[in-house]
Amino acid sequence: MTRLNFCISLLTAVILSGCHSIAVGPRPAVAVEDNWRSSAAVEATPLAGAWWSSFGVGELDQLIALALEQNPDLRVAAERVRQAELQMAVAGATLFPSLSASATSGESRSRNQGEEWQRSESSRASLSTSYEVDLWGRVSAGRAAASASAEASRYDLQAAQLSLAGAVSSGWFQYLALQERLARAEQNLAIAKRLEDIVSVRYQQGVASGADLARQRSSVLSQEASLLPLQLQLRQTRMALAVLLGESPQTFSLPNYELMQVNVPSIDAGLPSDLLVNRPDLASAEAQLRAADADVAAARAALLPSVQLTASLGRSASQLFSLSHPADSSSWSLSLAQSLFDGGRLGNQVKISESRRLALIEQYRKSILVSLQETEDALDRVQVTQAQEDIQRQLVAEARRSLQLTEARYREGSNDLMSLLDAQRSLFQAEDSLVQQRLSRLNASVDLFKAIGGPVH
Repeated sequence: MTRLNFCISLLTAVILSGCHSIAVGPRPAVAVEDNWRSSAAVEATPLAGAWWSSFGVGELDQLIALALEQNPDLRVAAERVRQAELQMAVAGATLFPSLSASATSGESRSRNQGEEWQRSESSRASLSTSYEVDLWGRVSAGRAAASASAEASRYDLQAAQLSLAGAVSSGWFQYLALQERLARAEQNLAIAKRLEDIVSVRYQQGVASGADLARQRSSVLSQEASLLPLQLQLRQTRMALAVLLGESPQTFSLPNYELMQVNVPSIDAGLPSDLLVNRPDLASAEAQLRAADADVAAARAALLPSVQLTASLGRSASQLFSLSHPADSSSWSLSLAQSLFDGGRLGNQVKISESRRLALIEQYRKSILVSLQETEDALDRVQVTQAQEDIQRQLVAEARRSLQLTEARYREGSNDLMSLLDAQRSLFQAEDSLVQQRLSRLNASVDLFKAIGGPVH
């Protein structure tokens, strides 16, 4: 038996004895119901395009488009995708042979004791190639791990886009709500000042007491003070949105719009199983699990012998910087290397990879459960906030009618000032609560879009 046949026979025996060690475990099993429990999960027209367009506000579309283009965190995520793709290219290069060239030229001198210096020259050029035979799949497993990691980074970018669009939407709705609350507070202040004028006239006529006038002036001052925190929140919200959009907070301005005119969309939540396909964070977790599978396979393959093929061609001559009258040479070799003792390093590396994979399995299972919970919660909030807004609209109508009647009776002298102040305060609180209920309803829709995974394109 020749040496080559002996090497082939040895390799075949090792393959047959070691192939069983690269298997990986199953995916986590999570029970997913056929339908959502929430009664708010009604059917709606599936959304075509980006989810934020369903609010029907062109200004919001422009803000989110600007954020997706300029947001610093999103640009960082895009660079991570690029880095992962380059890493995949690096891993893929190991599947091909490496080729190298070298050239040397020089002289040397030597002499024995008592003899003259002997001078010699030499020049050499060589071309060599080497290739690791991927018998156990270690190299291909490394490339598979890099490919899955790159895919996970792309899903992470989509998740960042979804989160950013949600943050911009909620931030802008918050800004509109603060504008509306501030406008209503200013209207309420105007009403309070008008009532102060009425009380002042009645006081001059001797119909109202000084205590009534002082009480109404206190009410005016209190409402003037209530404007200050709303103005501060409005400025802070505007500057926070500027940062999300990658703009300077000092010069940034927002388009005006009325919160109550923003359309509240009817959202098709789909089926619970759709989350596994639609949510980018779950897709990223699945890709990370595939990368962990490949890491386990690579770690197990590292326990097996490595096989290296090398070949070289060379030309040399006994002259400086010249290859005239050359001598040609060629060689090839097949090498087999096996670690006999490493203190348990490779074995423990396999256990580390397996442990990481088990941790990712549990993290993936938890992510699925959390996504189901988030969607159910969002569906419930959509239903509850809609009912609350309907009731609050009725309260506003009743409070406005009560103020009109109370003010008319006060002018006639049938009601005292306290009844009028209570009616005024009730109307302001009811209108302010209505704005906040509409904001809650819009935010619930945003949360539902984020829970079901978009879409963002």
